[in-house]
Amino acid sequence: MLPESSNDLSLSALLDVLPEAIAWLKPVYNADNELINLQFVYVNEVIRAQSRITNYAIEPGTFFLDDTEVRPAYFQQHFSLLSQVLQTGVTQTYTQFNELLNGWYTITHRLMDGGVLSVARNVSEEMQAAKALEEQASLTQAMLNGSQAGVLLLQAIYNVQEQIDDFLIIAANKPMGEISNFDPKAIIGQPMERVYPNYRQSEFFRLYCQTFIDGEPRRAEYYYEDAIRKGWFEASINKQGNYLVLTVTKTTETHEFHATVEQAARNLQSVIDHSQTGIFVFSPVFDPLGEQIIDFRFKTINRMVAALVGQTPDGITGQVASDWFISYRETGLFDKYRHTYLTGEPQRFDINYNVDGFDVWFDVQSVRVDNDVLVTFTDYTLLKHAQQTLEQQANQTRKQTELLNSVLDGSESGIMAFEAVRDPELNTIVDFRFVVVNKACESILGLPIEPLVGKSLYEVFPGNWETGLFELYAHTTETGQPGRTEVYYNHDGLDFWLTISAQQLGDGFVVTFSDISALKRANRAVEDAAGELITVVDTSQTGIFLFEPIFDKQGTVTDFRFKLANKQLGTYINKDSREITGKLGSQLFPDYVSNGLFERYRATYLTGQNQRFDFHYDDGGIDAWLDIMVTKMEGGILVTFTDYTALKQLQHQLENTIADLKRTNDNLEQFAYVASHDLQEPLRKIRSFGDVLKGSFGHQLNDEGTGLIDRMQTAANRMSGLIRDLLAYSRLASRKENLEAISLQTVLSRVLDDLDLSILETGAVIHAGPLPTVCGDDFQLRQLLQNLLSNALKFRPEGSSPVVHIQSERVPAATLPADVKPLQQADYYERIELSDNGIGFEQKYVDRIFQVFQRLHGRSKYEGTGIGLAIVQKVVENHGGAIVATSEPGKGATFTIYLPAI
Repeated sequence: MLPESSNDLSLSALLDVLPEAIAWLKPVYNADNELINLQFVYVNEVIRAQSRITNYAIEPGTFFLDDTEVRPAYFQQHFSLLSQVLQTGVTQTYTQFNELLNGWYTITHRLMDGGVLSVARNVSEEMQAAKALEEQASLTQAMLNGSQAGVLLLQAIYNVQEQIDDFLIIAANKPMGEISNFDPKAIIGQPMERVYPNYRQSEFFRLYCQTFIDGEPRRAEYYYEDAIRKGWFEASINKQGNYLVLTVTKTTETHEFHATVEQAARNLQSVIDHSQTGIFVFSPVFDPLGEQIIDFRFKTINRMVAALVGQTPDGITGQVASDWFISYRETGLFDKYRHTYLTGEPQRFDINYNVDGFDVWFDVQSVRVDNDVLVTFTDYTLLKHAQQTLEQQANQTRKQTELLNSVLDGSESGIMAFEAVRDPELNTIVDFRFVVVNKACESILGLPIEPLVGKSLYEVFPGNWETGLFELYAHTTETGQPGRTEVYYNHDGLDFWLTISAQQLGDGFVVTFSDISALKRANRAVEDAAGELITVVDTSQTGIFLFEPIFDKQGTVTDFRFKLANKQLGTYINKDSREITGKLGSQLFPDYVSNGLFERYRATYLTGQNQRFDFHYDDGGIDAWLDIMVTKMEGGILVTFTDYTALKQLQHQLENTIADLKRTNDNLEQFAYVASHDLQEPLRKIRSFGDVLKGSFGHQLNDEGTGLIDRMQTAANRMSGLIRDLLAYSRLASRKENLEAISLQTVLSRVLDDLDLSILETGAVIHAGPLPTVCGDDFQLRQLLQNLLSNALKFRPEGSSPVVHIQSERVPAATLPADVKPLQQADYYERIELSDNGIGFEQKYVDRIFQVFQRLHGRSKYEGTGIGLAIVQKVVENHGGAIVATSEPGKGATFTIYLPAI
């Protein structure tokens, strides 16, 4: 048990000042020597303070298990642990969260003097720190994996002499695995020499050791090669505590580029030194007061200039110009150089330098460079070529540099870290909140990055929901599965293609993205153009081929070779277009040399004049009519042709059919005339005999006989009218009149004169507005108006007088009703409308009224043959127009005619 207190300082006082909670408990056994409880013998002040917080009294003498069941259930659990210590003598240590004290505690139970010494230490701060370190490590690892650079964490390995023998890989990110062709997880715990067998020879090992010893950061680039990897690598070496942090970038492409640039610079310097162009740099020489330029001093000079005075560049560099070119002031060169220096204006001029023993023409250029003047000159006749070469090389170097800079600048990826925002009840992800945003995002998204942190994803970029990206991020956060996609983002004021990669980070994710819009547009344009071209060429019903000429030794075009051909051409000789390419025209179509095609193709190639002509190809088993177009192209000719053989055959058939129809129509017209004449003659005799019978024998006949004679003459008159109308209708169908400008106003006046008696008898009122002039046949248009007006006068209710309205207007073709379809296309039409107040008809019979012999009323009530409106429709169709009718029973009818305007 615990020792008694001493005279100076009791053990109890010492234990009371300790931060741990300490208690010593002794076992309590029953008569059967079974452990039934534990009794607190000693508790320090920490336990007493905790018992006051929890309201569970713990003092010396109190029992661990309270009979009043006031103690919480976990006292029973701890009793089992204390029992095990008493039975086995094995010390137990464990850490748990105490809800009553709201903290983490590490508890140790140890056997002591037949009892149990229990010590509890508050480790809440350590647990929180460990959790923070774990979260920070997770965040760091995720950010490292999202980085474009490889990262290694190394620990030194020492030999028996306590010297660094190697480094152990503690951690590696995914980009490092991609750079070095290994699985980053597989190399953790491996020595560097096992992963990179030759890294000692590449100077990297020496630099690692130096940085680890002196702590100085280093950056180096070396070439490394082993069995599975090779190239140039740039490493940034930093010491962090007892570790080395390596940030590695593969710089093979950059190194090769710099090598190219350096080689170009060496080549340029070599060109300058060996060039026939004189090049030198002047620095000004001022008077003693430093105000006026009195001369220039050679600062740099090439061999060409030095050779003019028989010196080397080293012999003249630093010398005053007037010492070697004594008269250069007299030629005006000094003044021009001084002007360039003072104004900064570059100059270029020609000069005949005929002093100091020289008599040559120079093309001189002077440019101020910082505080110097750069002068180049050459012989006038040689300058152009040299200048163009230098400018071309400089331009190519500049373009290559700009291209590389563009690629390097555009290779930066945006990186963002998010934490999940969850529904408090369902615990489902409803949004994400920005945690980290790197600088590349600012240039890609065009937004400042500082205000983004802390905001929700939906607040800034709601388009992530419409594009499905939110679902990808939520899936990665919930499952831990990485997500990768390409998406066209056209929301939130942004418009680009992105490649996106998402990695889980705690209860959130890290996303890396790059703008690939230019690549997408370029790929799509190339694919679309190539696909369209192939489709157009190969699916075209037009034959297409490209010829390149074949020359003999005298340069005369003797044949053509197929450079390109489509499938349509191959159908004539049963060959695929690929079999045709590369063959001679005379090889596949031997007759084209003798049938005149070759001469036409050669003429276009030699003159550049395009040709289009019809050609009947009837050779070599081919019989086709072709519409051929020949176009001169660079290095050859393009030939396109359309096979209209079927059309030609149809044309012949149509010509024969037209001739047959003309003969038939002539015969029909002659037959109609003869038939009408032959039929009219018996009818005239019937009417004449009827008149004789009625006049000579009428007094001998009763009323029934007289009625029969009247009915006979009426039938004969009706038959005569029917024959006349049929003859008129047949002539409309067969006559092809010469159309001319006809005034409908004049036609109407004549029709009204003809119907004057009917108008007078019926008391009709005709309201006619101005009518237009149209292109047509006078006789047919007169029939048109006369038949319509006759119907308006005839079909009227009993006891009422007809009222007819005639009006017209010009209308655009675009405004015609959908059911109006004139036979002749025109931009404008004359719309003539004739309406009456007659008996009308039901609209469902509108198609029937224009048919021959179709009547809506009995002939006993209204006279007529049933052909009048059929003639009207035929006249309108002969004039390329259309006619429609609208009506209701008892409300009259309206006929609307559309004729092409002139």
